[in-house]
Amino acid sequence: MRNDAHDELDNIPSLTAGRDRVEPYPAPDLEPIRRTAAEPVDDGRSRQKRRAGGGGGGGGGGGGGGRASSAPLWVMVLALLISLGALGWWSYQKIAMLEMQLVATQESFARISEDAAGRLQDISGKVVATESNVTTESEAVKLRIKQLEQQTVELGRKQQAFATEQQSLAGRQGNQDQRLEEQGKRLERLGNDLQTQQGTTASLAESVKTLGSEQASLKSTLDEQAKLAGRIDSLSKDVATLKQGGNQNQAISRLEQDILVLRSQLDNRPAPSAANTAEFDSFRAQVTRTINAMQSQIANLQGQIDGR
Repeated sequence: MRNDAHDELDNIPSLTAGRDRVEPYPAPDLEPIRRTAAEPVDDGRSRQKRRAGGGGGGGGGGGGGGRASSAPLWVMVLALLISLGALGWWSYQKIAMLEMQLVATQESFARISEDAAGRLQDISGKVVATESNVTTESEAVKLRIKQLEQQTVELGRKQQAFATEQQSLAGRQGNQDQRLEEQGKRLERLGNDLQTQQGTTASLAESVKTLGSEQASLKSTLDEQAKLAGRIDSLSKDVATLKQGGNQNQAISRLEQDILVLRSQLDNRPAPSAANTAEFDSFRAQVTRTINAMQSQIANLQGQIDGR
């Protein structure tokens, strides 16, 4: 690659003519002329002598010297022509080879450019397809982002609603806890009341048992009194019949004594009065009402426990 900033421009040859040149042009390097053994060696002195005697020597000698001095020049000219011809032929071959290389290079460049154009078309088509795919994908991504944003907003709303519902549930749970505590206290009170009622019921049951025994004893006493009354009535009837007879005094006296004994026994035995019977009946009704009230309270407590 070119680097014009760092090119060295110091050694640039001058393009002007060398009129002001101080030093003369160097002498050309000429090949030495080969001489044969028959020819005498021509040194500087003999050359000066020939020049000095050339004026008086005649024209024949001058013609022979001119031929001898022009032969090397023709040889040199011929050599130059041959070298120029060889150089021209070599240059022509080189130029032809360079032209062939240039044509091949141009053809290769043309093929490369065609391949590059095809590749560029393929790449451009791929780029267009990629751009279209990217556009569609970006649109799909934008649509997905919008959907996600909508879902996020909806989730936020649901979360807020859930938070409010949770707060309301917490408040309700607190109220229910308070109600449960109150109901627990009420259950404790009812349990205590139930225990007291059970104790009262036990005492009432014992009282009922004692009253039942007393009632049985009273019934037996009443039966005995009824039997005594029956005996008295029968004795009275016997006495009346005996009085009508008028003969059996001893039997009458005996019967009267028996009646007096029975009367005394009946008077001395405590008979149940109407007031005592009414009090017993009221007490029995009160005990029955108390037992029924306790049974209803127990049923209500069982219903509340089943409802929870």
